[in-house]
Amino acid sequence: MGTLQNHDATRHWFDLLAPGYDAVVPSLFWPESLQQAALDRIDLESVDRVLDVGCGTGETIDQLRSDVSATHGLDLSQPQLETAADKSELEDVRFIRGDARTLPYADETFDCVVSVGSILYWSAPVEALREAHRVTKQGGEILVLGFNRRSLSWWNPVQNVQDGVAETLFFRYNREEGTELFLEAGWTDPTHEVTGPIWGPELVIATTARKVES
Repeated sequence: MGTLQNHDATRHWFDLLAPGYDAVVPSLFWPESLQQAALDRIDLESVDRVLDVGCGTGETIDQLRSDVSATHGLDLSQPQLETAADKSELEDVRFIRGDARTLPYADETFDCVVSVGSILYWSAPVEALREAHRVTKQGGEILVLGFNRRSLSWWNPVQNVQDGVAETLFFRYNREEGTELFLEAGWTDPTHEVTGPIWGPELVIATTARKVES
């Protein structure tokens, strides 16, 4: 388990990051174009209510809000949520502090669940994905962006160092591991796209899956 796959460590980490988060993290790891390309993989036209798990300062919600009628954001860090709630463009969003492992929502509340980067910090990824499955309506979708567990590179030692550091800090998965992970959590038809920012074009893995209709 990575150092930051710990509930308290994650919360303290993002509490510290909150004041400068928007200026650094989204553009470095999750640029708007990358997020939008991932969001384009899900059917937002038929979606009324979306939950962003690990919403941070609301960057992803800001991209979602024009496409859906109701957006909800959940995060461990109160300072992150306060930063999000202070944004005038997000005044209609319902933010709540909570844990991905125990979502404070009724069964089948949302048409879609999204989570950008949060899975890196989950101590129990299957448990959190099961919770996301529980609160998603039948036929609904999930979109998760995390770090790709890249193969060892024989020509890029810098990437190998980056991945070595990431392994000590975060939860990561590749396509095969992702398929097993999402199926174990109850989702169907998981598909993966490897992408990333300009400086790391294979850094990110974007996974979509669906909750089967009974």
